[in-house]
Amino acid sequence: MSVIKPVWFDPLFILRPTLFFPSWTFFLAGFARGQGTGTAWYIIWLAAALGASFLLNQVTDRKEDHANRKLLPLWAEKITLRMVRVEFFILVGLVVIGCVWVGPEISALLALFFVNAGILYNFPPFRLKARPVWGVLSCAIGIWNGYLIGARCADVAWLPALAYGLPYAFAGAAVSLLTSIPDLKGDIKAGVRTFAAVYGVRKTGGWAVGLVIVSALLSLYLVDFYLFAAALLSLPFFVRFSLVQSAAAAELAIKIAIFSLAVAIGITWLPFLAIMAFYYPFSRWYHRTRLGLDYPSFKPRAEADPEKRVFNIHTGKVSAVKGL
Repeated sequence: MSVIKPVWFDPLFILRPTLFFPSWTFFLAGFARGQGTGTAWYIIWLAAALGASFLLNQVTDRKEDHANRKLLPLWAEKITLRMVRVEFFILVGLVVIGCVWVGPEISALLALFFVNAGILYNFPPFRLKARPVWGVLSCAIGIWNGYLIGARCADVAWLPALAYGLPYAFAGAAVSLLTSIPDLKGDIKAGVRTFAAVYGVRKTGGWAVGLVIVSALLSLYLVDFYLFAAALLSLPFFVRFSLVQSAAAAELAIKIAIFSLAVAIGITWLPFLAIMAFYYPFSRWYHRTRLGLDYPSFKPRAEADPEKRVFNIHTGKVSAVKGL
């Protein structure tokens, strides 16, 4: 890849395409319940919508991301906000074109996803990501929504689609609980009241384990062996986090859950597995060469401060938490 310059791919990776894969996974899970066609076009259309949503998220989260050593601050001298805005409007244009193709029903479901993930989740006065319970519910609803888009694109009837998507919503809620753990210190510093910051690490772990168990039982009842297998594989890692309560354990549980489900669902559409196999080394080359990051990786991010703290909702004070 020596003749290929990583700077060429800035417009792609500023969209955080690594995060496309979980949403694609939930879409494909719903799509696999029916007999749909044109899968690749749906994947591209969703990528445009996801990219636009993540751009909004990154612009509004600059303060927290800087504290948590996330990606956007690392691009500060490499891209401009003007570039981000131009790319955002291009993506929105592609989404609108896709909406004409898919029709009003699927477009409405995508609009609901965009309003939830792009606006309600990020912007005041709602800013659900900064509300401990509503933030988790927003993530669960977004995942359920993604499943419904896939199911309806494959002509699965509404009531079965809602039922089949429910265990995915529980699984997504479990993962969303743990995503706040590695960022706990930065979120507290920025005044972001996530579930972990408000209720503590121990309760976060307990709720996450419970939600994974509910997801596994529901998927078994609904004869969804893809999710059931992924939930069983992930459960020990969620239990481990609840016991050791470390950021590294939380990150590992998240990555195992997302990767195992993606591989399981990839069996239903093999090009998805091929995309993952190509993307992983390509993305690692880009982030290492352009940003000096070992990403994506199953290794946890280096912790900037061994003393992690949580916010007490009753006293309004920050206190140390042993083991995190």
